[in-house]
Amino acid sequence: MENNLTSSSWRLKLRNDLHLMRKFWHCGMGAFMACCYAFGLSKTGSIVILTVSFVFFMTMEIMRLKFSKFNELAIKLWGPVMRTNEVNRMSGTPFYVGSVLLSVAVFPKPIAILSILFLAVGDPISSIFGILWGDRGIRFANGKSLIGTVAGMGICTLMTMIYFWVVDVPFLQAALIALSGGIAGGGAEMLPLEIDDNFVIPLVSGLALWIAFLFSGALAVI
Repeated sequence: MENNLTSSSWRLKLRNDLHLMRKFWHCGMGAFMACCYAFGLSKTGSIVILTVSFVFFMTMEIMRLKFSKFNELAIKLWGPVMRTNEVNRMSGTPFYVGSVLLSVAVFPKPIAILSILFLAVGDPISSIFGILWGDRGIRFANGKSLIGTVAGMGICTLMTMIYFWVVDVPFLQAALIALSGGIAGGGAEMLPLEIDDNFVIPLVSGLALWIAFLFSGALAVI
């Protein structure tokens, strides 16, 4: 089984590869979920669909890891967005969908939407900057770079400011919330947790946003 998987997975990317196809998939999937929740689906409807999606992807992962032939087929189909380290272990997709599900279920709608966008956009941007220019600055023990982390924080802050500009939140309140959310969204991957980043980022940033909402007095937006 090992030989078959090795021979069928030689084209897969490593974690430190730029891997733009995976980043497009990552960004597009999250943006689609956020838009559906923002402009169409109710909270209940979103939870139902995300629960079904989570069960589906988790079932596929279990079957893939249990049956070598199914794993080979999955790698052929999903190879462009998979990494070599996911051949014989759980991929990031169930963690991704699971974190979005929890964000929608737990957080008020504006916070859930922003936390999903942090995952969808902030994480790939952080990765791109870290891979391309991370060696020009400090690199941390976990392999993350200061440049990538700052880039993630910056894009998360910018997205939050744009959102609050659209919904007409006063600048000072918007700036406080955006800065808090941006720092949490871009820095969540730095937490010393043995959990997939796809699961950590939206939940940590969502909690930070919620606290910032409370302290800033912008509860009317929620």
